[in-house]
Amino acid sequence: MSRAGPPPGGGGGHQEPTDDTRYLRGTWHTDRNGQVAFRTVLPGWYQGRCVHIHVKSQVDGEWTDAGYEGGHTCHTGQLFFDEKPVLLSAAVEPYASNTTTRTTLDEDTIYPGNGHAGGLLHLGYDRHHIARGVRAHLTLGVEPDETNNG
Repeated sequence: MSRAGPPPGGGGGHQEPTDDTRYLRGTWHTDRNGQVAFRTVLPGWYQGRCVHIHVKSQVDGEWTDAGYEGGHTCHTGQLFFDEKPVLLSAAVEPYASNTTTRTTLDEDTIYPGNGHAGGLLHLGYDRHHIARGVRAHLTLGVEPDETNNG
């Protein structure tokens, strides 16, 4: 797929196939202190965007057998990764097989380029063996009375 510039809407090009097993989507709930922990993988990349994770914070809903229902979204944002761990990961499978042109932080049209204030995650990892795992800790402050559906 060849394009001049990123695809419209900030997304687009991807490796086939895409199906429900390839999307890293899920819902986690906080404990009574407002904390949550989860395990995932470093996301891959698609054409036109740097490596990132979308986040939403929702409040005032309830957990049912179908999942989280009701309430409202008080925060919508994205978390970004420094180039060093992305480059190290790009040399390890399955990332090494991704033939999609990677967009860097500097090339991304959405990343605001202002470090921690812009959602840049700093990760802990063995720089010689990143495949052994990565750790990140993040404090995300939200205003529960706000509504953000963006």
